[in-house]
Amino acid sequence: MLEKGEQETMVEELNNNLKEVPQQVTFNLKTTDHFVLVHGISGGAWCWYKIRCLMENSGYKVSCVDLKSSGIDQSDANSVFSFDDYNKPLLDLLSALPENEQVILVGHSAGGLSVTHATLMFPKKIRLAVYVAATMLKLGYSTDQDIKDGVPDLSEFGDIYELGFGLGSNKPPTSAMIKKEFQRKIIYQMSPQEDSTLAAMLLRPGPLLAITTARFEEKDEVEKVPRVYVKTLHDHVVKPEQQDSMIKRWPPSEVYVLDSDHSPFFSTPFLLFGFLVKAAAYGGLK
Repeated sequence: MLEKGEQETMVEELNNNLKEVPQQVTFNLKTTDHFVLVHGISGGAWCWYKIRCLMENSGYKVSCVDLKSSGIDQSDANSVFSFDDYNKPLLDLLSALPENEQVILVGHSAGGLSVTHATLMFPKKIRLAVYVAATMLKLGYSTDQDIKDGVPDLSEFGDIYELGFGLGSNKPPTSAMIKKEFQRKIIYQMSPQEDSTLAAMLLRPGPLLAITTARFEEKDEVEKVPRVYVKTLHDHVVKPEQQDSMIKRWPPSEVYVLDSDHSPFFSTPFLLFGFLVKAAAYGGLK
């Protein structure tokens, strides 16, 4: 748990961040806003428990989705071969929304691919797309540069993956998960020990084949949804230079910066919450 002094410091920083929102923007903040939070590979809806608590205590509506083979979804990652199949739970959630309801869609890490896919499919239902340390590629993994920018290079840490071969040992791997002994060092190095311990208990193999074959058609609809990027300065997974390249190639309307590891929902939850609320305020401007 955070010490009282640490909590006070984080709350003060949050208040200072929110003070930066112009008065006319603050007026557009509505506690009726609906945030939809999407996890990355191996994660689940559980990743967002701190952010969900902060949001719901502030009166916002929050939905946290488990993508296929993730969280409490019962599917086996080694049986999920397409990105459409993997992302179906998110698309089903958006499809079921009332016709006039719009959401703020937030994706973490590989969840950025899910966000982009959703904006292509349901642009009228998404008021704002927020990428948190996320893969922000307009066309998915369509070019060598997309792969360079969007695929984590963790080779410096050694042999870190547990791989699954659902199509046979002579075929490319269908699932992957970072080995337990590397998880804190790579994903959660600035996060509280109890959160990295929780993650070690809940992380599951992610459908690697489905995610790495994500490719999207170029459509004008994707540009109709405003985008915000939340950059994480001490990220070992999606490194800052990768984030910078994606931002440069497909510029969002705003970029916020967190002094965080790859998991700001654990390491800097108050500040991330503040940025999400601030982004929603700007995204609401007409």
